[in-house]
Amino acid sequence: MFWQTMRPPMHFLRTSVLTGLLGALISCAAPQDHGSASLPATQQSHTLPSSIELHRQSCPAGTTYASPNKFTIRSEPVPLANRPSQAALPPGVRFAGGWSLTSPHAEFGGLSGIEILPDGRLLTVSDVGAFIWIGMANGAPDGTGEISYMKGPNGQILRGKRDGDSEGLALADGLAFVSFERRHRVAAFDLETCGASARAAPFTELPSELSGIRIKENSGAEALSAGKVMIAGYEQLIDGYSPLVSVSKGGSSTELLAPAKRDYNGPLVGMTNTIMLGDAATAGSVVYSLRRSYNPVFGNRLTVEAAYEDAGGASRRALFELKPPMNVDNFEGISAETLNDGTHRLWLVSDNNFSDQQRTLLFAFDLIGEAH
Repeated sequence: MFWQTMRPPMHFLRTSVLTGLLGALISCAAPQDHGSASLPATQQSHTLPSSIELHRQSCPAGTTYASPNKFTIRSEPVPLANRPSQAALPPGVRFAGGWSLTSPHAEFGGLSGIEILPDGRLLTVSDVGAFIWIGMANGAPDGTGEISYMKGPNGQILRGKRDGDSEGLALADGLAFVSFERRHRVAAFDLETCGASARAAPFTELPSELSGIRIKENSGAEALSAGKVMIAGYEQLIDGYSPLVSVSKGGSSTELLAPAKRDYNGPLVGMTNTIMLGDAATAGSVVYSLRRSYNPVFGNRLTVEAAYEDAGGASRRALFELKPPMNVDNFEGISAETLNDGTHRLWLVSDNNFSDQQRTLLFAFDLIGEAH
């Protein structure tokens, strides 16, 4: 199973012992260039459900598979910048493609979390409480899409922002784990077995208060990363640090993570799953993170950073930034895949907030050689 084969990023962990699905009480190690601040672990007497239990709760016996609704997605190529001189990226980082996505479907938009499915399609979550599949062919959108609305544990569609404000997405053990704001929590959906009939299987509640500070309803767990453990990254900054919450059978632990570089200081909005590097016996790992800041004068500014672990320890590195005059928007989701030649391809998706003033952009970046 995923939880038994993937290692957690060591820059997030001081100790880790896996028991069942999540058996470690974990905390974050300080990054090399900027420190992290510890918060006391919150001990709770809850028991996390196993993967088998989550599958059973999401797709109860007798549930019939339901296909998501199909719809059309139009894609228009978008350059990284309108002038080549404005599209400069660091060595080893290559813009692999960009598209503006639109659809006649009224509820296409609001995309945040994103993952790559084994068949090459992209799975995203919309903050109206929906899963949206984006068809892909030859590394580009193929014009097809599917949508299904998330159901609660009772089988009823999640209604309103309080219950359906889905943000982060991570695939693990054949389940789609989704983090929610407002009612801060993580739930799992067995989409493979039940499709649109899948119910939300409660995985864990997330803290609504950290270090004595109340988390704003719309600044909760935007980012979700799966390895041996599940890590939820909060959008709200506390004294300039990003809260990372990890859970275990014994409770939860929280660390406040500084950006990898001083000017990469936007709120954390996305994280990839753990990606293994090199030979399986001696491999290190990497997790890519996305930060976003917004200024009404200068617009959106995005930064991507990487956190590495290997036998020599842990390190973090700032990779690249996106800002005007580049064609940027409200990017919130990031996912990564390893291509046949070993290149890491990052997929970024933006949340248009269902506004005519914003776009749903899908960008791909390749990290070549030492860039990853």
